[in-house]
This record gives sequence, structure tokens and C-alpha cells, in this order.
Amino acid sequence: MAGIGFELKKLFVGRGVIRRVRAYAYAAVICSGTMLLAIVLLLGIQAQAKHFGMGEHTREVLVITMVYALFLSMMMTSGFQMFLSRYVADMMYQNNLGKVLPSLLGASVALMVPGGVLYGFIISTAEELTLLQKALNWTLFIELIPVWLLMSYITAAKDYRAILTAFLLGVLVALVGGPVMIWLGVDALTALMAALTVGYGIMLMGMMKVLLRYFPFGQGSPFGFIAWFSQTPDLLLTGFLSMAGAFVHIVMMWFSPLGSLVTGVYRQASLFDSAAFYAYLVTLPTNINFIISVEVNFYTAYRAYFSAITDGGTMPEIQLARARMERSLWQEISNLVVVQLFAMVVYMLVMRYWLVTIGFTSDMLHMFQLMCIGYTLYCLGTSLMLLQLYFNDRRGAMATAGALFLANVAGTLWSVRLGPLYYGIGVVLGGAAMYIMALPRLMRYVRRIDYNVYCSQPVFNEAGHDRWKALADRLEEIAARRRGARSGEQVK
Repeated sequence: MAGIGFELKKLFVGRGVIRRVRAYAYAAVICSGTMLLAIVLLLGIQAQAKHFGMGEHTREVLVITMVYALFLSMMMTSGFQMFLSRYVADMMYQNNLGKVLPSLLGASVALMVPGGVLYGFIISTAEELTLLQKALNWTLFIELIPVWLLMSYITAAKDYRAILTAFLLGVLVALVGGPVMIWLGVDALTALMAALTVGYGIMLMGMMKVLLRYFPFGQGSPFGFIAWFSQTPDLLLTGFLSMAGAFVHIVMMWFSPLGSLVTGVYRQASLFDSAAFYAYLVTLPTNINFIISVEVNFYTAYRAYFSAITDGGTMPEIQLARARMERSLWQEISNLVVVQLFAMVVYMLVMRYWLVTIGFTSDMLHMFQLMCIGYTLYCLGTSLMLLQLYFNDRRGAMATAGALFLANVAGTLWSVRLGPLYYGIGVVLGGAAMYIMALPRLMRYVRRIDYNVYCSQPVFNEAGHDRWKALADRLEEIAARRRGARSGEQVK
């Protein structure tokens, strides 16, 4: 992700409200595009289901099957997203672009096979759905796996207009397709499921088209990326824990006194789920601000410091660049905190009145407010964790993500015993633990940046047996033999 905001800065050149709105729209798509799409479609599909007279239980079945497909696919890909971001960055640095797209294919297949079997069992338990409806929901789950993974690749393309177009086209088809099919005589549940599946499919194809313009199709084994497992295994766990830690309290509440069974193995806690859904939106200002502000201003100073080292700068020049980098870092962190706290207060005040009009009870409003605070701490903690990864402090980032997950689990278990007044305290404790864990370590790491850059690396690179690299080399050999065999057949 480093430097994405630097490219976005070009979009802010010049004056005009339209130009700035467009730049912020691009930033929103880049940092939270898939999540924003899910939110818009969830609200839109719910409104359409109610408009076309779908019964309450049928609407619950439609929403819960959509949420499970989104949630389980997101959890399955969460570890790979951060890992693949590093892999793509390394391949681009090595100018080995031919290995980028094959890794997307390999990672998708590696997750689709076990994921498809698992979700096939889950959707099969939904007795109210027809075979066609189950197939549509299962297809949606399979589509979502490469969609989530694509977010680790699409930022490298920097074709923001095409990316935004693909997102908007997917939303448009999903929201318009359902009513059109209902008008043609398709039952409402099937029509809305089909529209959602087609909408995500169009978005997937649009983003793939963008990538194919930027990266060559490539050759070799699509599983060559597994050689990086031994180099950055902590990124897999960091990615999973940071994502799971943000939503584990929701899953736990499904099995609390608030939880209920909808169909098959599908559960929900509708009061808590609704409060969490709207509370999560409070993270958007920091997500966007991190891309636009931190990645523009801090990355410039960060790059200048390391360029002074690698390009033979004198010691005074390196020290000056380091001081500027530290000032920029703390200034951007302060700005993130101020902007997010202001956004949280305004959002809570405005949303409180609107949520009452759509039927939120006092308990739901209390849960919403608690989780707004929790998600504010979470997004700030996530920003600090990403900054830890800037300095390659992968152990620190993993500890930060682990603190989030464990504190959220412990806090949620505690809140269930205490009653509704405390529901949502888990994510507050998780976000606080994340922030408390990340900030002091980041400060210590930056204070000792010279040691971490010059002295913490091994003096000699000891090459030992690497089973992941050996497996990747073996797969590469197999792929090469197959290409040779196909070439021979074509010659004949």
C-alpha cells in the first residue's frame, strides 16, 4: 500500500469541489470499496425486499444468507490479503510482474476448494431455500473470495477511474436487476439473490479487466507465492487476527441470549447486529484519511529517510531526514486521532436521532454508542498497526492484532454475563488494547530506528532447508513441463 496516497495526491491538484469529491471517492473505493459495496447492497436489497411485499421471515433468510456469504468469505481471505499485499509489492520491486496475476489465481483456487465444500454444507441446511436459490448464494460466496483478494492487487494498478466504474456498475446491476426480474415474473427472493450474484460478478470482471491492462497474464505455477510463507508467515496470522478481532463479538452474540436461529445453522442477534452494522460506519473517516493524508505526507518523509541511507547520504543528512520523518509521523498520528474523534462525536449525535426513527430501542442505541467508541479505537489502532508494517515490525503488528482479538473475546464473554447495558464493551476493550499495544511499541521502534535499520538484520544470510520454497520450486517445474508439452504439441 505504501505510496498509493502519493499517486492520489495528483487528483487533488487544482481547484473545484467536483475534483475533490472525485478524489475522495477514489480513496474510499481503494481503502474500503468492497465493504462499502456490501453495505450499500445490504441496505438496498433489504429496502427492495420490503417494497415487493416479502414476508419478515423470508427477508431474514435473504439477509442472513447474504451476510454469511460475505462474512465467511471475508474471514477466509483475511490472512491472505495482507500476505498477498506484501508479495505483490515484492514482485513489483523485483520487476517480476509476470508472477502477480498467477498468484491471484492460485490463492483464489486454494481458498475456493475448501471454502466451497464448507459453505456448500452450510447453505444445504437452509430448508426454506430452493435448489436454485442455494446455488445462487453458494455462487455468491465463491465470487466473493477473489473479490476480497483483488483488493490486495487493485491498488497497484492506480487506474482509479476504471476501478470506481467497476464498483458503480456492479452496484447498479445488483440494485436494478432485482426489480427487472420481478417485473418479468421471477419470484422476489430468487430475483434479488440472482441480482446480487450478477452484480458482484460484473464487479469482479471489471476489476480483472483493470488488472489485465496493468499486469501481464504471466506464466509459471499459480502457487509460486507459497515460497513467501516462510519469509513472512506472521502476516497471515496478523491479517486474520485483525479482521476476526473486528467482528468476533458479533459472532459470539449470535449464541448469546440475544441470538436466535433463522434457518438451518444460520443464526443472528438482530438487535445487536443492527447496532454493530451502523456503528462500523464510523471507521470510514480514518480509513480514507489514512490513504489521503498519512500515505501522502508521511510516506514522502519516510521515503526521503531511506533514500538518504541507500543513496549514500552523509550522516548529518540522514539524521535530518530521520528527524523530519519522526515529526511527520507524530503529526499524522495526531491528525488521525483528532479527525476521528470529531467524526465520531458528530456521527453519534446525528445518527442517534435518525436511528430512533427507524425503530432503534434504548438498548440498541446504547449498544450503538458503545461500539462507535470501540470501532473508533479499532480504526486508530489499525492505522498504528499499518505504520508498524511500514517499518517491517511484523512481530509488533501481530502482537497488536492479537491484543485486539483476545481483548474483544474476553470483553464480550464478560458483557454477556453482565447484561444488555454492557453489550458492545468487547470491541471497546479490543480497540483500546490494540491502541495501547501499538503506540508505545511504535514510539520505541522509531526512537531506535537506526539500530533497527543497521544492526537488527543478520550479518550472514544463512540458507537452510525451506520446505515452502522447495514445494514452490517443484510446482514451478511441473508448470514448466506442461508448458513445454503444450508447445511441442503445437509445433507438431
